[in-house]
Amino acid sequence: MKRVDTIKWHLMLAIVFMASFLGSCKKKAPEPDARTLQMQKLSASWKVNSVENDDLDVTSQYSGFTLTVNDLKYTTTNGGNPWPSSGTYDFKDADLTILVRSDGTEIQIEELTSSTLVLSFNYNSLTGGRTNGVTGNFIFSLKK
Repeated sequence: MKRVDTIKWHLMLAIVFMASFLGSCKKKAPEPDARTLQMQKLSASWKVNSVENDDLDVTSQYSGFTLTVNDLKYTTTNGGNPWPSSGTYDFKDADLTILVRSDGTEIQIEELTSSTLVLSFNYNSLTGGRTNGVTGNFIFSLKK
């Protein structure tokens, strides 16, 4: 009779062990996809480091420039002609290094780290009047 009691006790112990083991297993949250990770890296308030327009340093024209990105929206301060005060963007197809703003401007992400964002794009949406310094090829080097 003792052998049966011992077997029951071991079986009961095994069931308790398995129940506690299975109960402690937590499902991991799914890893974010590449698009979500890129959006998370972009989401920040970026300040001007330097600005080039057609290979000329025009940083002084963008003093106080900020670009705030959150989800698929952005706002700017002191963005001048090439940066609307607000808008939306999306990635171009599956290419996570090209942004397309709501005004149709395509922006190349040249560099994106935890503290640096470098964007290049061509902006030629003015007709007539002064175009030097407000249209052309831009490179915005930004920092957090």
